Amino acid sequence: MKSTSLILLSACTVSLLIGSAVLYNVSRHETQHLVPKHKVDRKVPPTKSNSQTGNRRVPMSKEWNLKYPSVNVTNFPQIDDLSEEECQSMIDDVVVAPAYSMPLTALASFPRSGNSWTRSLIQVATRYSTGSIYWFREKKEERVQKWFKAGTEDFNLRKGVCVKSHLFAADHISMFKGGAILLIRNPHYSVVSEYFRFFAGVKNFTQSELKTSMEKSNEHWTNVLLPQFRRWKNLNINWLMNCKRLLVVFFEELEKNPAHEITRMVTFLGQPILPRRIMCAVRNFQPMEKHRSQMTFDPYTPEMHDLLNSYIEQVNITLILKGGKPLPSYENYVKPSV
Repeated sequence: MKSTSLILLSACTVSLLIGSAVLYNVSRHETQHLVPKHKVDRKVPPTKSNSQTGNRRVPMSKEWNLKYPSVNVTNFPQIDDLSEEECQSMIDDVVVAPAYSMPLTALASFPRSGNSWTRSLIQVATRYSTGSIYWFREKKEERVQKWFKAGTEDFNLRKGVCVKSHLFAADHISMFKGGAILLIRNPHYSVVSEYFRFFAGVKNFTQSELKTSMEKSNEHWTNVLLPQFRRWKNLNINWLMNCKRLLVVFFEELEKNPAHEITRMVTFLGQPILPRRIMCAVRNFQPMEKHRSQMTFDPYTPEMHDLLNSYIEQVNITLILKGGKPLPSYENYVKPSV
C-alpha cells in the first residue's frame, strides 16, 4: 500500500511539472516569429544636440545599424580615494528624469542575461533611473519602488534613461526611437537560469524536482527548453535586423571589463562620462550569483547542444553580416570532469 501511494505521488508530481510547462509555453506574451528583413539604411545620420537633457550626442562610428562608441578608459584619472560614503551618496542621488526628457531607448535582452544588473550599473553611472515595459506589474515590487523608480510609471513617459524589455516583435522594436542596447549572454546559462526562475520562483517547484527533470531529460524540461532556445535566437536576430540604432553588449565582456562596457553604454545613451560614478558602479554592483545554478551535470543532451549551437551560429552570422563583432566563444553549461 505504501509503495502504491509513492507511485501515485510521483505520477502527480510529473503531471504537475508537464502541465506547468505547457502553461508556461502558451501563456508567454513574447512573440516567437521572425520578421522579414528590412532594407538597411547605410547613411550616417548627422550628429544632433540633445537639448532636453543638456548633453551633446557623441559622434559614433556606424557599421550599418550597429554603433561602436569610441571609448578609451585608459584616460580615466587614477581613482584610489573613492570612499564608501561617496559611493553611497552617488547611489542615493539617482533621480527619475522629467517627463519626456529622455529618448525612448530600450535595454533589450533574453531573460536572465543580466538586465537588472546592467540597469543598476547604468543608473549609478548616469545618475538617472531606468524604466521597464513591465512597469504595470512591477510597480508594486519593493525593489522597483526603492531602486528602479522610473519603473513604477509608464515607460512611454520617457522618464528613464533606458527601458528594460524582453520582447522582440517588429512593432515593439520600432517604438524605441532612441534605439536600443542589446545585451547578449551565453544561452547555455541564461536558458537554465530562466527555467529555475520561473518554475522555482513563480511555480514553487523545488530545485531538486527541477534538477531531476533536467537530468532525466523528461518532457517537462524538453517542453520548455526548445521554445526557449528559439526565443533566445529570435529575440537577438529581430533586434539586430530591425532596430535602426543599436549597441551590442556581451554579458561576458561586461563581467570581464565593466568600466569599458559601462562607458560604451553611457556614451551611446548621450550622457556625460563621469569616471568616479562609473568606478562606483563597478565596485558596488556585481552580477547576481543566482544566475548560475550550482549543478554538477550538463543538463543538455548532445542533440540539444547541436540545436543550440546552430542557433548561436545563426545569431553570430547575423551579427557579422550587420558589421558587428562576433559573439564570444561560448562554453557549454559545465565543463566535463576529467
